[in-house]
Amino acid sequence: MIILNKTIRLFLDGIGRRDEYEFYLEKFQSIDTACFALLCPDLGSIEAGAGVLAFDLQFLLRLELVPAILLCGVHAESMQTLLAREPIFVFQPLEAGAAAEFIQQAAGSEKVPVLVGQQVPWDEALPRLVPAVARRVHFVRAAGGLQTVSGEPLPYVYTRKENPLIGGPLEYDFPALAGKLLEQRPGIHLSVTSPINLLREVFTVRGAGTLFRRGSELQRFQGTEGIDRRRLAELLETSFGKKLKSPACLDRVALAYLEKDYRGAVLLERHAAGHYLSKFAVGREARGEGLAMELWREVCRDHNALFWRSNEGNPFNSWYHKQADGHHVAGKWQTFWRGVPAEAVSGIIEYCTEREEDFLEP
Repeated sequence: MIILNKTIRLFLDGIGRRDEYEFYLEKFQSIDTACFALLCPDLGSIEAGAGVLAFDLQFLLRLELVPAILLCGVHAESMQTLLAREPIFVFQPLEAGAAAEFIQQAAGSEKVPVLVGQQVPWDEALPRLVPAVARRVHFVRAAGGLQTVSGEPLPYVYTRKENPLIGGPLEYDFPALAGKLLEQRPGIHLSVTSPINLLREVFTVRGAGTLFRRGSELQRFQGTEGIDRRRLAELLETSFGKKLKSPACLDRVALAYLEKDYRGAVLLERHAAGHYLSKFAVGREARGEGLAMELWREVCRDHNALFWRSNEGNPFNSWYHKQADGHHVAGKWQTFWRGVPAEAVSGIIEYCTEREEDFLEP
């Protein structure tokens, strides 16, 4: 992994949490494609922020991450003219082929490669380039990520599941294009963001735009029968960064919601006041993909009354506050609940405060 000097680290600290950007740096630097990401800007994003884009991409080169830009459609020539004012960019027609070689040559000269397809729309160009040239595609638009018709940000769009209505106007039918690409090229990363939020979208779990996903295959189990308990324990330990005291803690599980490849899980235990959510785990590779929200929606759809606890230092507590009807702090534990009768609240607080931990201290 690249050694980050003080200046670079300070800049990254302003973007997101250190453990997150270090994780993504290591992940991206191990990628074996010609570039770590392909950026597809619209005309508005180039008109509004060609200089900002150039600065961010130069920063990525300093991190030994090679980005490439794809200009397509009727505005490709205009966008090329605007980008040509910045000396960091070099250009090649998409029709010239050998995109990987061009990208590598540009990176060797510490330039950002730009592929230009004036007569080619994105839906024709991208299948040629992913995943051979890049497995990540970021659409960059002046308006940023997508929104609902009421103006709320849409962090995720699931191409195989129902979504809120998208507000417009859209310069391009991004959901349709994403659906086509994810069916043709499973495993690629597709998102849409703004020029000013590009680095936050790249280096943080939460992102700063809209991520497109087909949607996970979630399985529901009674107890742990039919579950590979070893894989489940590995997921829990990886997610929490701690070792389980004993696998026997899984014996208390009454219901389990599990992503089929063991990338995420929610474990519930029965309680008189509802269900106690004992574990909510998402593997590091799956964070930022919306899997946690998929699991949460599935659990909330099936259960009205839930409660859980979280360590006071848990970075997800702010998200828990938004999901809960109420919370209570006692010592190092915060107890959260939703749908729990008022007369049962004191009992669940006592339960959460006194319950033993299932993990060993690191």
